[in-house]
Amino acid sequence: MTFELTVQKLVYGGEALGHHEGRPVFVPLILPGERAEVEVVRTAKGVAHARPLQILEASPERAEPPCPYFGRCGGCQYQHLRADLQPAVKREILRETLRRIGRVAWDSEIVLHTASPWNYRNQAQLKVARQPDGRVDLGFFEAESHRLIPVDECLILSPRLNAVLGELRSAAWTSRLGECREIDLLADDRDESVAVTLHGRIGQDEAEATARDMLDTLPGVVSVAIGSEGRTRVHGESGLEYRVGEFRYHISPGSFFQVSRYLLPKLVEAVTEAPPGKLALDFYAGVGLFTLPLARQFEQVIGVEAAGESAADLGSNAQAHSLANIRVAGETAFDFLRRFAQTEPDLVVLDPPRAGVETRALKLLAGCRPKQVHYLSCSPPTLARDLDFLLRRGYRIISIAMFDLFPQTYHIESLVKLIRSDLAGA
Repeated sequence: MTFELTVQKLVYGGEALGHHEGRPVFVPLILPGERAEVEVVRTAKGVAHARPLQILEASPERAEPPCPYFGRCGGCQYQHLRADLQPAVKREILRETLRRIGRVAWDSEIVLHTASPWNYRNQAQLKVARQPDGRVDLGFFEAESHRLIPVDECLILSPRLNAVLGELRSAAWTSRLGECREIDLLADDRDESVAVTLHGRIGQDEAEATARDMLDTLPGVVSVAIGSEGRTRVHGESGLEYRVGEFRYHISPGSFFQVSRYLLPKLVEAVTEAPPGKLALDFYAGVGLFTLPLARQFEQVIGVEAAGESAADLGSNAQAHSLANIRVAGETAFDFLRRFAQTEPDLVVLDPPRAGVETRALKLLAGCRPKQVHYLSCSPPTLARDLDFLLRRGYRIISIAMFDLFPQTYHIESLVKLIRSDLAGA
């Protein structure tokens, strides 16, 4: 079924919303106000999802995508929208999502933090697949599929990662990577050193030779981890060192770290900005990106991190900086909170994955009555849900900021600071 459609707005997830014959229609790659011919590809629960066939009337905000893979590769959704306009558009998507899902009517300012919209990613997860003609190739998946798009260069990756990608795409390397399914790349803050992690079924002898050759020949590669049959062996350096501000973080293979290099110092400063106090809790702490600077302001900081690799890095990073006032809790937020006996911590930092904070963990958190909560979110819908919970349990929002860590994509990183209502006027 094809028809003409004029869309009204962009919505979270990268699509635009229009209406046809009273039914909502979601379609990618179209901007508000544009008229296009579209074709329905599926319907569910009265909602149609379509693909654009032809732009009949273009918006002045439309840009020519510089990437030849845009529209097929699933990594970017907004290259057709002028880069200078993307942050403000995302800000309004964030505001609308908070209102619609969480009933959070925030009409005050949402501070925008932006940086260069290109070459910003310090991490990449390359997919490896055998093509129909038998060749092994590297790239990224198409949008909403597991079909591989071979990619020679990605415009949002750092120059060093693109250099490694270019080498790995050569026939000399693809012929050796047929047993891999994914390759993770991580560059340091100077974009000089790279850690590589291979995932797949790779024999020990082959793994040793592959790791040695990567360390010898790939530009900047200092660490190669090979995960096979549930075990990971690391060759070269044990991980990567990444500096943010005055702190240096060791990141082991498998540990979580933020993927956008330009705004990290400003992000850390904003999340950890708080009056000095006795106790701060840092949930989903990773390798300690926020835990370490918090230890300069609080008498005690507890970093809560369930992933074993990240928790181990957090402990070693605290030790490397002689921060004896940091305690590492290697468990989930819920398991920590159900045994946590103290009340009224001065600050709680939340940086959960896309699923947000478990409801049962939020209940326990509200019960210990932290004075302030700094919630860093990568998902406006789950942020809205969790804010609704906290607002109904005696908290008030004091500020919202948005960090455009992922230009050209629909992803939104936002920081909401809350204070307990009985302290708001103190």
